[in-house]
Amino acid sequence: MRLADTRVAVTLALAGAAGYLAFGWGAETVYDYYGRLAEAFTQGRWWLTDDPPWLNELISCGTGKWCVVHPPLPAVLTIPFLPLGTALAQGVMSRIAGGASAGFLYLGLRAYGAPRWVAVAGALVSVFGTTLLFSSVDGRSWYAAHSVAVLFGSAAFWVAARGGPSWAIGAMIGLAALARLPVAAATPALALLAARRTGSPYARVLAGVVLGGVPFALVYLGYNVVRWGSVFDLGYVTLTEGDVFFAHGLFSPLYIPRHLYAIFLEPPDLVEGTPWFLRPRFIGMSLFVTTPVFLWVFAGLREARRSAVVAATAIAAALALLPDVTHGTIGFQQFGYRFSMDAQPFLVALAVTGDAVAGGVWRRRPSVLFLLAAVFAVAINAYAAIAIVRFGYWQ
Repeated sequence: MRLADTRVAVTLALAGAAGYLAFGWGAETVYDYYGRLAEAFTQGRWWLTDDPPWLNELISCGTGKWCVVHPPLPAVLTIPFLPLGTALAQGVMSRIAGGASAGFLYLGLRAYGAPRWVAVAGALVSVFGTTLLFSSVDGRSWYAAHSVAVLFGSAAFWVAARGGPSWAIGAMIGLAALARLPVAAATPALALLAARRTGSPYARVLAGVVLGGVPFALVYLGYNVVRWGSVFDLGYVTLTEGDVFFAHGLFSPLYIPRHLYAIFLEPPDLVEGTPWFLRPRFIGMSLFVTTPVFLWVFAGLREARRSAVVAATAIAAALALLPDVTHGTIGFQQFGYRFSMDAQPFLVALAVTGDAVAGGVWRRRPSVLFLLAAVFAVAINAYAAIAIVRFGYWQ
């Protein structure tokens, strides 16, 4: 079974990456922070030597030096593709990372307990029926970071769900956090998931996970020191100065209502007189409009009282989203609610649980209604990716 699952996972990863590359063929982003930073790394620099006006999230970090505020892993992963040019290299990296996440997520869902076809459905929904599709294909730096985080977040979920080495869980979380910092908040819950799988004491597993993540934390702290002269991440703080969206600081519970509106209620735009009459809004759209499959998450939460594994997965999703829903902005520009990708592996696991688990027992296949919702989600996200990337239809 393990060999068969490995083959399915590799097939899904290749199909996801190939599909994303096809969707994004020839498209380049002007927001190539990571591509430019990758080029700087190859020249022994951690800073850029120019400050184009459209790259408005560069922060001065010395005379004639501008630093990228975002964590550096996506830039490192972009280096092999630099012969394509900084913009295209970043986009190709984003598409491969986002599409390949299907393989790790499939393995994670299998280890979580999902039967093969349920796990296949979950992995396919993740890569073709969520905002991960548009975000990875578009490839601008904010989205590319999510692509990398979903890849390694899915890997962390897989290792934890199968009760793998705690240090490996920490390493995968560390890699994910070097793309998107909020993912690190899921650490205690993934340690709990692994402890439940192995029967080991929670404190021991958590310590191993933390130790596995320490080298990556040290890398990030060192990166802060060379950029800002401090272990603290001063770049994000600088960006928020004077910004009307951060009236209560970078994080505040007072921001939660705007996130709840974005998650549950934000509609698309109706534009008359064109075949593209429903257009995505750059401010965002409801998570449950863009991916109706996530409605099954609420049914999955009912199993948390019965299963410690489901409960740990639900806690992981909540912890990963906590920094996001208390953040000053809701993630625009975006399609859907892009911060959901920080918890995507866990949300998908909860969704397939809600559909395929009854009384603690898994069904062998997804329900017809779930599959219809999945097809609808794929259609919505494919429509958005084509409309925005190819035609610029973005209100």
